[in-house]
Amino acid sequence: MPPKSPVLPRTKAAPSSGQVWLVTVGDELLAGDIHDTNSTFLAQQCRAIGATVIRTVSVRDRIDEIAEVLREAASRGVCACLVSGGLGPTTDDLTTEAIAVAAGVEVRRDAAALERLEAKFRAFGYDNMPLSNIKQADFPQGAEILANPIGSAEGFMVRIDGCRVFSMPGVPRELRKMTTEQVLPRLVEAWALREVPRRIYRVLGHGESAVAQRIEGIVASARTQSPGLATMFVHYRAATPQVSIILEGVAADSEPDAKGATADELASLDAAMIDALQPGIYGIGEADLATRVVGAASAAGVSLVVAESCTGGGLGAALSAVPGASACFVGGVVGYNNRIKVELLGVPQSVLDEHGAVSEPVARAMAKGGCVATGADLCVAITGIAGPGGGTPEKPVGTVDVAVSDGSETTYKRLKIRGDRATVQRASAQWALKLVWDRLVAKGVASIVSLP
Repeated sequence: MPPKSPVLPRTKAAPSSGQVWLVTVGDELLAGDIHDTNSTFLAQQCRAIGATVIRTVSVRDRIDEIAEVLREAASRGVCACLVSGGLGPTTDDLTTEAIAVAAGVEVRRDAAALERLEAKFRAFGYDNMPLSNIKQADFPQGAEILANPIGSAEGFMVRIDGCRVFSMPGVPRELRKMTTEQVLPRLVEAWALREVPRRIYRVLGHGESAVAQRIEGIVASARTQSPGLATMFVHYRAATPQVSIILEGVAADSEPDAKGATADELASLDAAMIDALQPGIYGIGEADLATRVVGAASAAGVSLVVAESCTGGGLGAALSAVPGASACFVGGVVGYNNRIKVELLGVPQSVLDEHGAVSEPVARAMAKGGCVATGADLCVAITGIAGPGGGTPEKPVGTVDVAVSDGSETTYKRLKIRGDRATVQRASAQWALKLVWDRLVAKGVASIVSLP
């Protein structure tokens, strides 16, 4: 049988409806060995149901440290803690015992859970389950077990005073399935949560401060139109070269019965926001630029091909990552070496010799050559200096030339991107998508619309 857990002193606090802490467990997080994607996912899911994440904490695999965080959350009146990690079979997986300590209960082995665990290992192809996995059938006394159909570690929920503590595996795909199927429905039911209306305006090419200056008058005027709009919250999210403006219909904290702006009230600002954010705005809603390009091109029957140099396939990867991209995306050529630019994309050697690989004439020739070589309706080409070396006073690192061609008419833009190599490559791909988007808009097959 598992050992008894020590008991911590208990305090009581009234839960604050809808307030959530996220607790990620693991030395590997604090050592920087892995990137914490679970917190991002959990925060997004909480926002979607109207729960408010007020704190995110990462703690080591230490019983006392995990328990201390959970007891603090309960003492502060948090309604729920979503805990990820530390449910594995090894000696450093201590979350179950830590939660038992925080709750002031013992750890007990669940016979039915053990049977399910053994059945899973037989299904995995094991004749005998490793002994170390037996601990995954241990739960704090009184816990409500949460099913895990795709992994060995089942989750659980216990109460610490008024705070519900949900413990889930740290494996992202297991956590995501458990969150959506087991945790979120319980949160919604417990506190009758509702989604907070939000409106997202997506802009490329204007800096964060410039965007704020363009819309501050619109926001100020909107706050006088209704009590809901008066309390809306404005978020800015910058990721070079893009900025997203998020308007949320949040009610005033000082008025318990107050209601925030409705979705329709937020949408009423569209015309003014679109006008203020031209020509950088490309859409409203959650959908990113690659998704919008693929959607518009597919609907219009426009085929796309890419000709890339400094981005090394990053643009093609962005397009092909969109489900359904095969309806419009033909493929591409990564002409990293000038020989490929000449032999596969038809760039004249004389143009390369005269202007250099990073130049307007070469970008235009790559774009036109991509259409000729593949028969695609549009080709977008990128050539530039991603760094950290290779720059000159005339063409410093971050100089990138982008062109879009249909084989006869070509549009072009030179970029001056600041940042490290990864930033230059990512921003170049995004700018290339924006040029394609603008071309689709000019053809009348794309528009700034609200997409999920």
